[in-house]
Amino acid sequence: MAFNDALEKALAQARELQRQITEVATDAAEQMKPHLEQSIVKAREIQETLTRQAGEQSEVAAKGAEVARAHVSEFLKMGSEALRESAELTRQTTLKMVEQSKKIVEAAAAATSKKPD
Repeated sequence: MAFNDALEKALAQARELQRQITEVATDAAEQMKPHLEQSIVKAREIQETLTRQAGEQSEVAAKGAEVARAHVSEFLKMGSEALRESAELTRQTTLKMVEQSKKIVEAAAAATSKKPD
């Protein structure tokens, strides 16, 4: 096999690999999308609950709820961005959302004086 033929074969293999990786990444992003959308819906529900309950709580609890609401707002922002991003960026943003969701739980637990699970 001539050198040019070998290069052509390697290039074709590289293009196929790129196509396969792109397909896998696209599939992964598509599979994540419904889960991201569902988490955004749940975060909005939490945000509404915290807002509704803010007036009914003591000052200390209201401050804790405000911290939790701020974390929820950041989570919603990240989720919206993740839905617009490429698969790799979606994965990275999803990991950040996991960390942000931990902050939501911690802040909500602190506001209610309970330990996070």
